[in-house]
Amino acid sequence: MPASLEPPELRQISPSEVEFPGRRLVYFGGSDYFRLSWHGRVRAAVTKASAEEGHNVAASRMTTGNHPIFAELERALAKFFGFPAALVTATGYTAPLTATQALTGLVTHVVVDERAHSCLKDAARLLGVETVSFAHRDPAALKTALNACGRKSRPLVLTDGLSPLEGTVPPLAEYLTVLPSAGLLLVDDAHGVGTLGRRGRGVLDGLMRRDPRVLLTLTMSKALGAYGGAVLGPKWMRERALTQSGIHSGSTPLPPPLAAGTLAALDVLRTDGTSLRARLQANVLAVKKVFRPSRPDWLSRPGPTFSVALRDGRRQKQFQSALLTAGIYPTLIRYRNGPADAFFRFAISSEHSDSQLTALRKVLAQFIGDFL
Repeated sequence: MPASLEPPELRQISPSEVEFPGRRLVYFGGSDYFRLSWHGRVRAAVTKASAEEGHNVAASRMTTGNHPIFAELERALAKFFGFPAALVTATGYTAPLTATQALTGLVTHVVVDERAHSCLKDAARLLGVETVSFAHRDPAALKTALNACGRKSRPLVLTDGLSPLEGTVPPLAEYLTVLPSAGLLLVDDAHGVGTLGRRGRGVLDGLMRRDPRVLLTLTMSKALGAYGGAVLGPKWMRERALTQSGIHSGSTPLPPPLAAGTLAALDVLRTDGTSLRARLQANVLAVKKVFRPSRPDWLSRPGPTFSVALRDGRRQKQFQSALLTAGIYPTLIRYRNGPADAFFRFAISSEHSDSQLTALRKVLAQFIGDFL
């Protein structure tokens, strides 16, 4: 593959730093919001399981790869998030695909947020039914789309939870109000899990997660600092996934040591999650306050991420240079549904120091008038 098609190679050398190229730069990228991948308890769990269990079961769970740690993890996830059942998937991306394969034959229409992550759009295609989109985070547009499906429809609504680019959340309570009783709402909360909710249960924390129409998919590779994904919902859905999901039956599951790491991360969130989330939110506000005069609504967005694009290529290069001069890795990316073809995404963690946050805030302040 030509080098121009790939982003720069990065090596993370501390919880908040990367090496690029030959320099130590402060890192505001990725989605390891609590840096649990560096946490002593998580790393110790991974190391111990690697020594005792090996790195790979080398077979589908539906054949000879059904290691007992996967069932242990599923029980822990179901308990933590308050759902009747969970099914662990090989990756976070395949969690929504596994879920939709489980719903084959039960859904007549798919209604998807127009700016949904590509995993949700790929999941919609697997059902082979009519798919329509609705305007991003717009309950009125969702209602119109649902009405167009017909009175006897059994629609499946697909949406992200916490946006990884904007730091916003959809009005899920309003979505449930317009969703028919025969409908389902699948929320892929890859970025909200751990970071949001009184107990770190994400955007569904509270009464909404008890609605039987609500399904949750998530990843363990972000705030949990490990790897893999999961589908959470009623027991019948898990059972259908076991029999109807080719992705589940044909995939080798995540390595047992990473399942052990997720179990340890859940334990960290149970014991230290309140302080971690408080520190994360304090760090987020410390940076976002620079936007108060021009974008006051950003301070009320609950997520630890935000994205900025520059008005022209010249200022983009100057912003990139200013970040490097300040010792910050310039997180210039190209990603679907971003604010521009190329933009800078910043992810704040609970582990960034005051001096690191101050350095970023100073650079942002210099270019505040140049952001789209």
